[in-house]
Amino acid sequence: MKPTRLSASFTDRSLGAVAALACALLALAAPPPVHAQEVDLEALDSWIGALMDDWPTPGLAVGIVHGDSLVFARGYGVREAGGDLLVDEHTRFAIASNSKAFTGAVLGMLVEEGSLDWDDRVIDHLPGFQMWDPWVTREIRVRDLLTHRSGLATFGGDHLWIGATNDREEIISRIRYLQPVGPFRASFHYQNLMFLVAGQVVPAVSGMSWDEMVSSRILAPLGMGESSTSVRDLAGIDNVAAPHEVVQGELRAVEYDNVDGVAPAAAINSNVVDMARWMRLNLNGGVFEGRRILAAETTREMQRIQYPLGVSAWAAENLGRRFNGYGLGWFVSDYKGRKVVSHSGGLTGMISLQTLLPEEGLGVIVLTNYAPDAPTRAITYRILDAYLGESQRDWKEVYLGFRRQGEERERQREERLLESRIEGTSPSLPLEEYAGTYTEAVSGEVEVRLDDGRLVFDYNPRHLGDLEHWHHDVFRVTWRHPIFDMSARSFLQFQLNEKGEVTGLEVTFYDPIRFDRVE
Repeated sequence: MKPTRLSASFTDRSLGAVAALACALLALAAPPPVHAQEVDLEALDSWIGALMDDWPTPGLAVGIVHGDSLVFARGYGVREAGGDLLVDEHTRFAIASNSKAFTGAVLGMLVEEGSLDWDDRVIDHLPGFQMWDPWVTREIRVRDLLTHRSGLATFGGDHLWIGATNDREEIISRIRYLQPVGPFRASFHYQNLMFLVAGQVVPAVSGMSWDEMVSSRILAPLGMGESSTSVRDLAGIDNVAAPHEVVQGELRAVEYDNVDGVAPAAAINSNVVDMARWMRLNLNGGVFEGRRILAAETTREMQRIQYPLGVSAWAAENLGRRFNGYGLGWFVSDYKGRKVVSHSGGLTGMISLQTLLPEEGLGVIVLTNYAPDAPTRAITYRILDAYLGESQRDWKEVYLGFRRQGEERERQREERLLESRIEGTSPSLPLEEYAGTYTEAVSGEVEVRLDDGRLVFDYNPRHLGDLEHWHHDVFRVTWRHPIFDMSARSFLQFQLNEKGEVTGLEVTFYDPIRFDRVE
């Protein structure tokens, strides 16, 4: 595919003398730009094709923006395992949490217009919103919603939308029952529900739904005509990748998750051609093809660290990382001396990774239709090294090594579990005594039923599993439709009172949840 050269202009407010001097000094200290670096795109194409042999990923697509041009956009593999329909640059995937920066952007537009401030109290726009702690309810700001510093657990409450049909208002109404696991503004826990709340600020302030504003203020102006804000928009479209998961040891195509209930956190579907346009906007400080879509102040605010995070020893040694943090819908770090603005995304059977190096005008988007994120990262680092003129490290082998380590850890974990299992025990009661309806404030109701002599746990289609007795009143759940980042098997323990009656159960999705039996 030949690159298409596109023109763009960049305008910004004039700087004062002091600011200009500071910028000049920073420019002298910055690494040299890489726009003159020649990259063999055909060799890159061959390398990505070979990488597909080492992972069971049915299909993926890669896009590269450089110098405000889409210079590489190609698909690999097939849209569905066992089929012959090929992935190309127009194949649509779920971008999942890469939707978060779109939410930050539309809120930024409202800030630009003066109808919102990043530090407005949430309850000033959503008076019915409540957190567990009344003080946090009063003090939490829009900025807090976008920076994962609410104190709620990582992925806490996600079972309210994964595989569920709860609408946005219903999900938000249950947040008040979620107990925090860390201090407000002093702990980082990746939280999808807070981005949902942020998205609901949009209609409260503008009168337009989040979907309408994203579509009319971002997708349409950027010409992202093959992108949408709901899985429902994919109906009747041919060139769509199917998500895949390992089910009962076999890689299978599975249904898309309908994530309309938490759309501002995860619902956008797109392809690498359209995402290239979004990357160009963010690389150019809010300007696309000569038109300002976002104020420069908005992109700077979104792409600066709002909450600092640690740097692991591995990242420091292997990525040259010196800083790390979260902005407003973006992770912000560095790679080999260059600032990196990035985000990954994952839903059932789908992974995306978007990486921007603003100082180099370089952007990479990788979309896959199978959940492990190793291929997206291996491909991205291979591309960054090529454009930065770094030595060509074998990132494929690095991530294959991580996979082998993960498999060994899982094997050892299973061995430890088997060693701790108490043999020769039986359930305290006949199985039918455990069947019934159970409830919990956040989650609502769940059913445990007896099917063909086996207990089944049924919360929703993604949290539906068969129970196998483990020991005493503990059962192991094998999920029928597993989620990529949740264990394929979990434990469930029934609680009994002093009379030997079942009073509740505890089961682990991401974290343990205690359900009480409904009489």
